[in-house]
Amino acid sequence: MPVWQREKVQEVPWSLTMPFGKKSSPEDEQRKIQAQQDMETSLRSLEAGGLPIQAKRRLSEEVAAGHPLFTSDLSTNEFLLTRKLGYIPLSQVMGSSTYHVGWQYTRNYSWQTTEFELATLTQAHQNASKLALGRLEQEAALLKAHGVIGVRFIRRNYVWGSDLIEYTAIGTAIRLPNAPQPQRPFLSDLSGQEFWTLLQAGYYPAGLVTSFCSYCVSLGTYDTQQLTSWFFGGGFYNQEIVPFTQAIYKARDLGMYRLLESARGRNATGVVGMHIELDKNLEEEEINDRKYLNFFVHFAAIG
Repeated sequence: MPVWQREKVQEVPWSLTMPFGKKSSPEDEQRKIQAQQDMETSLRSLEAGGLPIQAKRRLSEEVAAGHPLFTSDLSTNEFLLTRKLGYIPLSQVMGSSTYHVGWQYTRNYSWQTTEFELATLTQAHQNASKLALGRLEQEAALLKAHGVIGVRFIRRNYVWGSDLIEYTAIGTAIRLPNAPQPQRPFLSDLSGQEFWTLLQAGYYPAGLVTSFCSYCVSLGTYDTQQLTSWFFGGGFYNQEIVPFTQAIYKARDLGMYRLLESARGRNATGVVGMHIELDKNLEEEEINDRKYLNFFVHFAAIG
């Protein structure tokens, strides 16, 4: 009787059985490992207030290449004036920070009116703006720039994320002719022409300073009733809502005090070219058939 022997079948890798399967090359695997390492390095740098590794590499390559091609957010007239005066535009630089705002108590369901600063929200804006400007300065330093002019400072809130805020600062890094390299590049929101005018008057930018203050007034049930009632309150005639007016002044005073303290910390003689934003919103709530009015003021300044 013949003896049958089963032929050994060689196993085929799973990836080769797929109709569109493609085996990764050693170069692809190395690129994946490098990308993962870059991401981890960037995260550690961002957590420390620094720049992503990709931004550092790009700026270092620009310096090594001698800035053969530059980008700038200056207008045509500003660019021509800058070159005429001998300033060398190096590159457009940016600093950004997206920040999560922690929980903040904002409700006061009582008979009396109270007012207070929203410290958590204020601190979140202060921290985010500081991180954004710090990263802008780091990019300028990597380019060996003397400073950054024409800085645009943008503050954003997200509809889909009410607890998220974003600060972005964009400007043009420049190099000054026949000037020693400073320890830290300056930041200025002045245009090229305004910057030149101040230099001609003997002033030199000390840096950008910012401040923020969020303030809240919570009207108690008594004041809310007096304000909204038509028959027994003041809803029938014109009147100033003094607590709301006071909240606006309080937010401004706190914001300006912080701005001036920052300027003194830089040994500045003054703040020019200031931009101020004042946002307000009113919220009405009804709890157990009682109405409450909460008035929020957000003051931001940069100069």
